[in-house]
Amino acid sequence: MTVLFNSKKSGDVTSDQLLEKLKKIGASDCDILYIHSNLNFGLPSLKRSFLLEEVYSSIEKLGVRTIVFPTFTFSFCNKEEYDIKNSFSKMGALNEYVRKNVDGVRSSDPLLSVFVIGDKLNLIDNLSKESIGKNSNYDRLHNSGKSVNFLFIGADMRECFTYTHYMETVAKVPYRYNREFVGTIIDENGIRHENETRLLFSTYGNCRLNPVPVVHDTMNELKMLSESDFGDGHLCCFKEIDAYKVMLDLFDKDINFLTDGTFDLSKKNTVYNPNNEKIVSVK
Repeated sequence: MTVLFNSKKSGDVTSDQLLEKLKKIGASDCDILYIHSNLNFGLPSLKRSFLLEEVYSSIEKLGVRTIVFPTFTFSFCNKEEYDIKNSFSKMGALNEYVRKNVDGVRSSDPLLSVFVIGDKLNLIDNLSKESIGKNSNYDRLHNSGKSVNFLFIGADMRECFTYTHYMETVAKVPYRYNREFVGTIIDENGIRHENETRLLFSTYGNCRLNPVPVVHDTMNELKMLSESDFGDGHLCCFKEIDAYKVMLDLFDKDINFLTDGTFDLSKKNTVYNPNNEKIVSVK
């Protein structure tokens, strides 16, 4: 038993407690576990590398066959090269630690790469040019024929559930379009692949998204979210198939439910990132 954090709410929290809570919310009850993380559970009780090692060890002890960590970079969106081995992930300290220290494989997607541990199950080989849509990693997850769970360790699904954008491609929402990005990919052998193109399902410039977390609230009302407090943070786990069905139903009722309702389809403003901001999420 190792103390991981000292929290304001419950004092010291340990690796054993983390493992117990992860099991309790069903994180081990799947073939594929897809993890978003933000280690906001309290004041760290260990040095950074040891802390991350202990947290990952608790996840590993779940015994799940395949674990997937998003290692998104949005490299081409930011006019940067994508280096499979070296490009820094913007998805949190745990995801970056795992990418650099755990035996696994990173996908070649220069926008929305993922790092797969265990059985790859054809989740990342020969992906399409669409980073979110048909034959993307999310599409492979859904069509894997395996049980898939999403796990949020500290991260809030209301803020970072990127799978929602995959569902927008499935529903063919009118307020997004496939925008092309071009750049260089450096593969795991150091070979440069110039002028590679990828598509990102992006919002039109005149679209404003709905600030209400409709997907979270609906799944919560239907008791599909298995949750637990841990230290000063929160754990949440749910089934991919539940999220898929809920969103299909929501889109069927209102194709624009993820917007604020003001989008004018006749305008279709395709100006992207006019303020030249650093892209860290799907715009």
